[in-house]
Amino acid sequence: MPVVRPFRWWPLLLCLLPARPAAAQAPARPNVLLIVSDDLNTRLGCYGAAEAKTPNLDRLAARGVRFDRAYCNYPVCNVSRTSFLSGRYPEVTGVLNNNTNPRLRLGADFQFLPEYFRAHGYATAGCGKIAHGTFSGALKWDYYSEPQGGGDEDDVRPATKQKGAKKAAKKAKSAPSSSGPEVPFPWQVTDNRDEDEPDGQVARRLLKFMSANPAKPFFIAAGFHKPHVPHTAPRKYFDLHDPERMPAPPEPPGHERDIPAIAWAPRSERNLAPAQRRAIIQHYYAATSFMDAQVGVLLAEIDRLNLWESTIVVFMSDHGWHLGEHGGFYAKMSLMDESARAPFIVAGRGIPRGATSSSLLEYVDLYPTLVELAGLPAPAGLQGVSQAPVVRDPGRSARDSAYTIVLRGGNKVGRALHTPSHTLLDWPDGSRQLYDAVTDPREYANLAASPAHAGTLSSLGELLSRRRAEVAKGTAP
Repeated sequence: MPVVRPFRWWPLLLCLLPARPAAAQAPARPNVLLIVSDDLNTRLGCYGAAEAKTPNLDRLAARGVRFDRAYCNYPVCNVSRTSFLSGRYPEVTGVLNNNTNPRLRLGADFQFLPEYFRAHGYATAGCGKIAHGTFSGALKWDYYSEPQGGGDEDDVRPATKQKGAKKAAKKAKSAPSSSGPEVPFPWQVTDNRDEDEPDGQVARRLLKFMSANPAKPFFIAAGFHKPHVPHTAPRKYFDLHDPERMPAPPEPPGHERDIPAIAWAPRSERNLAPAQRRAIIQHYYAATSFMDAQVGVLLAEIDRLNLWESTIVVFMSDHGWHLGEHGGFYAKMSLMDESARAPFIVAGRGIPRGATSSSLLEYVDLYPTLVELAGLPAPAGLQGVSQAPVVRDPGRSARDSAYTIVLRGGNKVGRALHTPSHTLLDWPDGSRQLYDAVTDPREYANLAASPAHAGTLSSLGELLSRRRAEVAKGTAP
């Protein structure tokens, strides 16, 4: 009987078989996509505003963690952005208006958030309004551009404006003013394509950088201008929102009499007709829906490149925006909920899906949170608290209070303290507002003068004093 010998040529045959594609390896450090909107409040579908048309942000929230009590540290653009990009409070940065250059205040060698990631081996790209105004271009990037200045999508120049290039944006065609009631905030319906609007350019210029350098993780920042005024968007986004169906908040009549004069937003409009109020909301919602669609362009690229398991996505605004609440609050520069509170969503690698967190969050927490989630060493001097433990386990809490300030004439500072149970607003003229954050989250009943709440008012005042001292020392709470 013949001896059966082992077949010695099978390794060679295996080599001749078609090779299977290697499984994509997640980088040791995750990519980061930071998306910053401008003047965006929480009137989004994922925050319970059923009339809003924000499918892409709703999808992002369904993939990750939505923070329900996230607060800016100052409700105006330059001050807020400098704060969260530096990880320091406005009183420490010294940037307390829209005109102060944060680079000059903090120094040429200071590392803002994208610069810190760049120094730790990340490929960094940014486009649009990340820092305020032209200050984004003063940050050190591998690539940065401003869409308003025009320029070819393929014209990549490190950390400079693209001068001398042809304008990519077409001239907007505005709707006649007779198409709606006259309102105090500028707005515009255009016949442009999305990609011809500045925010459309922001999204599309950044797509290539998601796959440009496979040897490095990326830190990409997209700064969308909308829904900041003018409330401009292509016509199809206005058509999504019927002005007759725009919701006015069902507020208790006369409650605004308990709001001290100093607390009123500088852009208050108390005498607008109902049709004017509805029109402003429609314009704001249209600009928001347009911005949401540009977020969708970025998310679709993450889908296409299968990057969700290797990327952390953060969506935020710089602060909120009033839409007529409390008898006529509009815009920002208010310490009340619609101005101080804003969206904050984190999704992606290792993050639970469809979760909500009631943990208090300050925008100054962004810097330490992203540093920890990326596994980078924490830089010295950060004043925020890392929310990474909450992102991983949304049932946890990272801080016992959140702190917001605003100036009222000269150097007079109004301060807000948000706790799990109450909100205290403390004004330099001695006025105070106290609200039950659980039963009255929209801040209708001012309890500051109620004897029954004197103990709460006193304890919150003491906590606010401690927070002020910590901020002034440059320490974290």
